[in-house]
Amino acid sequence: MADAEFAVPPFNLLLALVHLRGSGTTADFKAAFDIKDVRPEAKKPLLERELISVDTAVRPYVYELTDAGWLTARKLLSAPSPAKVSNQTARILWAIIGDFSAHMSRTGTELADLYPPRPEPSAADQILLTYRELAGDPADWVKLRTLRDRLDETDRATVDKALTDLHADRTIQLIPESNQKTLTDADRDAAIWLGGEYRHLIGIEVR
Repeated sequence: MADAEFAVPPFNLLLALVHLRGSGTTADFKAAFDIKDVRPEAKKPLLERELISVDTAVRPYVYELTDAGWLTARKLLSAPSPAKVSNQTARILWAIIGDFSAHMSRTGTELADLYPPRPEPSAADQILLTYRELAGDPADWVKLRTLRDRLDETDRATVDKALTDLHADRTIQLIPESNQKTLTDADRDAAIWLGGEYRHLIGIEVR
């Protein structure tokens, strides 16, 4: 296999990761391209050439472009169109990609420069994501103590501000524990003072 020669599946996977800023999960591939899974014929050639890495210690798996992967994707953009392509539209699109590559060469731009890192999620985003991970389906009440334990890298004032704002716009519900006798010291410490009372539980559309 030549340096810039790929079958369609690994070619698609490589450039899909470029679009995803160099890192993505199977969920990202499905959301962006309706790719339901990453088949062996797509990832094996890239893994063999160390163009991607796959973190299988987490679920879903995380696929990442290596430095060599970024460089190879850059070369692909200036390579001739695949020999067996006969669809005129595909050839036009490939020519446009070639123009794009030529512009990058003239300006000294690298492909990775076009894809800045994803912004860090806000405290509100972290709260909503963590709640959904903890609440399960159907959604249920979650103790603020449990939520705060998962957000321990975010300072309390920031979390409290986000909780207050989310409650104010009715994105979340914050309520007191009805059976106060069950509260531990940790539960009380994690509560938020809101509307003249301490709230210990968070919910989203809990029925």
